[in-house]
Amino acid sequence: MAEQLDVSKISFPDPMTLRSAAIYLGLGEMRVRVLAREGVLKGTKDDKNQWAFKKADLEAFKATPRVRKAGGKASAAGKAWVIHVIPANYEKVVAALKPLGITLEPRYDYESQKAYRQKRAKALKAQGLDAHGKPLAAKKPAAPGQK
Repeated sequence: MAEQLDVSKISFPDPMTLRSAAIYLGLGEMRVRVLAREGVLKGTKDDKNQWAFKKADLEAFKATPRVRKAGGKASAAGKAWVIHVIPANYEKVVAALKPLGITLEPRYDYESQKAYRQKRAKALKAQGLDAHGKPLAAKKPAAPGQK
């Protein structure tokens, strides 16, 4: 197994290359490049199109708490959690989180989804189709001796 490197004992140069900055921050090179490109991490490009980072800027980045929204960029609003809730339990979960000051922003509007499904089922039934768009099976006559 690879030996863990203790970066606290390394003397990093100022300014740092992309690779040095990645090691210093404990991130991958691609992640540091993306953060710099997005302007989240201060960095400059030299005449050879190579990234350079000042040690003070990296220190400031390390000291700044960051909250990431799931699947997106950093969010100042602090919406960092994705909670999967069964629709039947939605109201109970909302009530349980309310005293904590946490509000849920549902991904779907369950009432409009329910109304849409009912309307679609009614339209499909009028066309002789089931909920999946397949023809409804004709009812078979009961076998003799059965109800």
